[in-house]
Amino acid sequence: MKVIGTTKISNEIEEILNSAEKKLILVSPYLKLNQRLKVRLSDAFKKVDNAYLIYRENQLKSQDLIWLKSFKNLKIFSIKNLHSKIYLNQDVAVISSMNLYEYSQINNHEIGVKLEFNEDQNEYKDTLKEIRIMVESEYNDNCFSQILESIENYSMGRLFWELSENYSFKNYRSGSQYLYEFISDKAREITEFKDYELYQDKTAVLRATDLGKERFNLLKKRLKEIAN
Repeated sequence: MKVIGTTKISNEIEEILNSAEKKLILVSPYLKLNQRLKVRLSDAFKKVDNAYLIYRENQLKSQDLIWLKSFKNLKIFSIKNLHSKIYLNQDVAVISSMNLYEYSQINNHEIGVKLEFNEDQNEYKDTLKEIRIMVESEYNDNCFSQILESIENYSMGRLFWELSENYSFKNYRSGSQYLYEFISDKAREITEFKDYELYQDKTAVLRATDLGKERFNLLKKRLKEIAN
């Protein structure tokens, strides 16, 4: 997590737009869409899988709203009393005092924090959870719950560490490779694994194997039952 000032915030927002691929979320109570910003937004919306704009009720010009609605992959939410400013793509989130408004970038003293998904994963997820609350408090729309679900880690490695840190199994040392192989063997008795989900010698499940939510929860429940 890094604290950043006015110029850096402007640069980071621009980079978030430029590097957006899977998702782009813009939370800004006040927007003033000059031609330069429209070009930036248009480029970002055209290449991203899904985009979301959250702004304060009655604070967007009708012609700007019409223009924004022309992008089919952009969902727009108008929120009463919105004051948060958040800019987020699949890799980075910036939480700041700056609106998506050129005047703020030039004239105001702004401050914010930058979160990187790989380094600040919990804080990044917490930011998404707060955005979800904003939207679901006024809309019957679960798109942000789905985004949160999509970035959850349901790997075999995570399952192993959760079990290892909270439970004991026979005489195996917590975190040991022997314990991992034991849990892998038990997991394979409970559910089926494809060959590509196993080590080449088939001795254990790959730690990187994505179990998915349903299989992860099933294995967690059943493996807890055989703990000491």
